[in-house]
Amino acid sequence: MVSVTGRSLNILIIEDNADMAETLSDLLHTYGYQSLIAASAEEAVDRMAVEMPDLILLDLGLPDMDGMALLNKVRASSFVPLIVVSGASGSDRIAALESGADDFINKPFSNAELIARVRALMRRIELMPQSDTRMVVGRLELDIPHRRATMRGKKIHLTPIEYALLHTLMRKAGEVVTYNDLLRAVWGDGYTGDFSVLRVNISRLRQKIEDDARDPVYILTVPGEGYQMPSSV
Repeated sequence: MVSVTGRSLNILIIEDNADMAETLSDLLHTYGYQSLIAASAEEAVDRMAVEMPDLILLDLGLPDMDGMALLNKVRASSFVPLIVVSGASGSDRIAALESGADDFINKPFSNAELIARVRALMRRIELMPQSDTRMVVGRLELDIPHRRATMRGKKIHLTPIEYALLHTLMRKAGEVVTYNDLLRAVWGDGYTGDFSVLRVNISRLRQKIEDDARDPVYILTVPGEGYQMPSSV
């Protein structure tokens, strides 16, 4: 049984197609995960309040609410790891990532791909290097044991992907981290070359930590190479 901090890991499947939901549930059980199924946005909200899932698989085509609207509703109150599983277009993929999805899997997908993405996301959360307990750059502080970021003492609400990006850049403060090195560190080898997903998430992170995201001082772009966080600001 796959577990997080000693308990079984629970995955909420939000999917109105009963056959697809059962297929996903059976697949997750095969690999040692527990699963819950919600066939509508209303049921999903109720499930989240009671069950507190460790990860969500969200289909965008729901009968009672647009899937993007549900994603925004979830992100307004929770930063639970969330993967969109959908046959939507490429523009929807970018929109989902901008709205706080941690990953996006296109339908149809292979079983191996879905399990690999689930494992990768949970591994980033559970196995983030813990050699440091606290990192500080300027007025930005990262509390590693509690996975908490603050700016001028005020907590910053980060998704797992945003936290992983910030952790990587702060750990490498003063160095240029190449686009592909960031992709490998945060998303895994399968995302090498996928610069659009990186740009979307860097933009979202800048909105949260910079005074002016259009003129950043904490996350600098090094054209043609990658990103750099200065060692001091």
